[in-house]
Parts: sequence; C-alpha cells; structure tokens
Amino acid sequence: MGPEVIVCDKDLALMNAINIVFPKATNLLCRFHINKNVKTKYKMLVDFVEACQIVMDSWRTIIDNTKIAKFDRFVKNFETTCSPCPLLIEYVKNTLIILHKEEFVKSWTSSLVHLGNTTSNRYINAFTLFRTCIMSNCFMFYTYTRLNQLIGL
Repeated sequence: MGPEVIVCDKDLALMNAINIVFPKATNLLCRFHINKNVKTKYKMLVDFVEACQIVMDSWRTIIDNTKIAKFDRFVKNFETTCSPCPLLIEYVKNTLIILHKEEFVKSWTSSLVHLGNTTSNRYINAFTLFRTCIMSNCFMFYTYTRLNQLIGL
C-alpha cells in the first residue's frame, strides 16, 4: 500500500524513481514550479514586461480549465496571445502540454483524489510539520526517560 498521488517538480530522475517505487501512484507535476518556469522563460525571451501578466493569465486559463473539450481552444488562445514570441509557444507545447498535460491541467487531475494538492510546496510544509512533531515527541520521550532515570524509576 502506498500513496495514490504524488506531486513533484519536473525532475525526471525523481519521476522515474516514483514510477519504480510506487508503480500504482499517479505522478502530478507541481503547478507552482511549472508556472514559475513559464514566467521565467517568457521573461528571458521578451523584454516587454507589461505583457507578462496577459501571457500568464492566458496560461492559467489552460491549466485551470476543467473541461477537456475546451482544452484545445484555450491552447489556441494562448498561441494567439503569445504569437510575438514563438519560442515561448514552442517551449510550452513541447516540454509541458504535449508530454505532461495529464499531470498538471485540472481537466485531467480533477478526477484524481489528491485533496487539492497541486504543488510540492504543500508536501514540504506537511513534511516539516511531521518532522517537527516527531522530533518534539522524541524530545519529550527522551526527557521523560531521562527524568525517570534521575528519579530512579
């Protein structure tokens, strides 16, 4: 028994390891990191920062789309919005949409039980909380054991 859904960034080695260790788990990509990559790529290719918000809004309509039937239309809209920057369109289509759309677009991920986790950041926060709890409980156990030794129990 293992996790049914795992969210990670687009680290291919990690994705391959997840597929080996948890073969029945669905691997979702971290939307935070994907959005950050798209924004960074846009800023590298275009000097016009004011249009960045328009591009990112168009990108969000793709990834927040809940209807598979509308997906292609939103992609075409993104292509039109980004027509002055064909390298961005090529990057998004070839590295994200064609290969990984089922792993981060709501149209596909909404059918999975992932409790709303769409970023690996929540995992990191949960792991930190878990580790803190374990460490504090270990500290309390150690303190309790040490106290009993001192008292002679």
